[in-house]
Amino acid sequence: MLKFLAHRWLRAFSIRHQYDTTYMEELLDHDLAAFLKFSTLNLLSSHRRGIPVAPWYAARIRATMWEDCGPCVKLVCNMALEAEVDPAVVSAVVTADLAALADDIALVVQFTELVLAHDPAADVLRNQVRQRWGADGLMSLATAISTTRVYPSVKYVLGHGHACNRVQIARDSFAPGEFRCATLPGTTA
Repeated sequence: MLKFLAHRWLRAFSIRHQYDTTYMEELLDHDLAAFLKFSTLNLLSSHRRGIPVAPWYAARIRATMWEDCGPCVKLVCNMALEAEVDPAVVSAVVTADLAALADDIALVVQFTELVLAHDPAADVLRNQVRQRWGADGLMSLATAISTTRVYPSVKYVLGHGHACNRVQIARDSFAPGEFRCATLPGTTA
């Protein structure tokens, strides 16, 4: 019965977000206990306190871009849009157009990339994040950045990460090769 309900939830999620959940269905079919444990990650990945929704989603989008070349990025972008983040902001986050972003969102984009690159320059930005949003905001970014990367990683490990797709945000469309870094010139996320 539990597997039936989980499959139903995955189908609804897939339809709602136009996202291929095959890798999660494979996990569910192979090992219900593993699927249930994996599903609890949703609780942690949805943690947000002390930080506005737009910068929080900026971190999730940029973290996803480090691990995926389209489908998961599109999913997180759609979730941001559903949470009423302005489409222009989502597009600017995807393209790393810092000049088009409010200072707080640009800060998060840069901080996320430096953290993911294990760059010591993240220390300066971490202090700015802490000053702006306190420990709650910093912890929310920590969970957003770290957990968001797990989904595409699991997808790739299970062999479902081969499809690179364009990401459509409102009227803008971006190719995976356009996913450039904001903080590390000449590299892509």
